[in-house]
Amino acid sequence: MSHCLVNATAADERMPDIEMQAKELTKLQMQQWFDWMDRILEVHRSNFVLREATPPEIEKHKSVLKLAIRTCHLINALIADPDFNEPDLVSRLQIRIRQLQYAYSLVDDSKLSEEEAEQLLQRLFPE
Repeated sequence: MSHCLVNATAADERMPDIEMQAKELTKLQMQQWFDWMDRILEVHRSNFVLREATPPEIEKHKSVLKLAIRTCHLINALIADPDFNEPDLVSRLQIRIRQLQYAYSLVDDSKLSEEEAEQLLQRLFPE
C-alpha cells in the first residue's frame, strides 16, 4: 500500500461524514416540520371546519397557512434535489402542500358552494 493511500485512509477515519450528518439533520427537521403541519391541519379542522370561526381568526389562520405553504416550497427546493435522494420525503411534502392549499382555499374563498366545500373536506379529511 502506498504512503499516500495510507494517509488518505487515516484522514477519512478522522473526518466526520459531514454530508451524511447534514442529510440526517434535514430528515429530522423534516419530521418536525411534518408534525407542525399536522397540527396546523388539525387546528384547521377543529376550528375552521367543525365550527364557525370569527373573521379575525380566519385572517390569522390564512396568514399561518400562507407561511406554511411558502416554507414548504422552500423546503421542497432542498429535498427535491437529486443529490438528496429522498423521494418519500418529497412525496409526503407534496401531499402536505396540497392539503395546506386546499385548507387555504376553504377559508379564503367565501364563494364556495356547499357542494364545493364538502368536496374539499373529503379531500382534506378522507376519513
